Amino acid sequence: MIEIDDIIELKTNRESEQLSFATRYLVQINFTFDLTVISDGFRGTSHFCVRRDQIEKMCSDLTTMRQVISGNTIIEDNDSDANINFQMKPHGQVIVYGQVGGSHEENYLKFSFEPDQTGIEPLLTDFHKLLKNEEPTNLYEAIDLILWKDWDPIGINDIAPRDEYQSYTPTIFKLKTIGADSETIAKALHEIEAVTIGVLGNLDHCRQVADKIVTLK
Repeated sequence: MIEIDDIIELKTNRESEQLSFATRYLVQINFTFDLTVISDGFRGTSHFCVRRDQIEKMCSDLTTMRQVISGNTIIEDNDSDANINFQMKPHGQVIVYGQVGGSHEENYLKFSFEPDQTGIEPLLTDFHKLLKNEEPTNLYEAIDLILWKDWDPIGINDIAPRDEYQSYTPTIFKLKTIGADSETIAKALHEIEAVTIGVLGNLDHCRQVADKIVTLK
C-alpha cells in the first residue's frame, strides 16, 4: 500500500459547486479517494474506490470529448453504486452529475451542476500526475519506477511514453543485483545521461537517485 496525500479538484466558477477527489492510498491497481461534492446547498463526502484502468479510460474519454466537443464518460465506485458522469453537449456545455455514497448508505447525495469547460484540462493534468504513482511488485519494477519518476534526466516523464527510460532498467537492475554501491550506480546513470542520451548530466542528482536504488530490498 502507498499512502498518497493529494487533492484533485474540478475547478468551477461558483463556491456553491464543488467536486474534489482527496487521494488516500493506492493498493496494487486500486486508488481510494474521499470524494466530496457540493451542489444546491448540500454537501456529501464518501469513500470512492476505482481501478487504475477506470481512471485511464475516464481521462481518455475526457480528452476525446474536448477535441470533438461532444460525448460522455462515467466512472463508478467499485464498492457501491456511487458514480460520476461527465457529459459534453455539442456547443461545449459541460454537465457533471452522479451520486456520492452508495444508495444503501443513510446519507448519500445525488448531484448535478454545469462547470466551465476550462476546468477539464487541469483536472486531466492532475489525474495524469496521480497515475504516475505505482506500487511495484518486485525489485525490477521498483528500479524502473525510480528511473521514470526520480531520475528523468531530460524532464519528459509528464508527456512522454513510460518506456522512454525502460531500456536502461536492465543495466541498473544488474548493478543492483550484484551488490554495486551507490557511487557505482550513480556513475552508470551519469554515463547514460552524457554518452547515451547526450545531455549535460548531473552527477549529484544521479547520486541521489542511486541512494534510493541501493536502499531497495
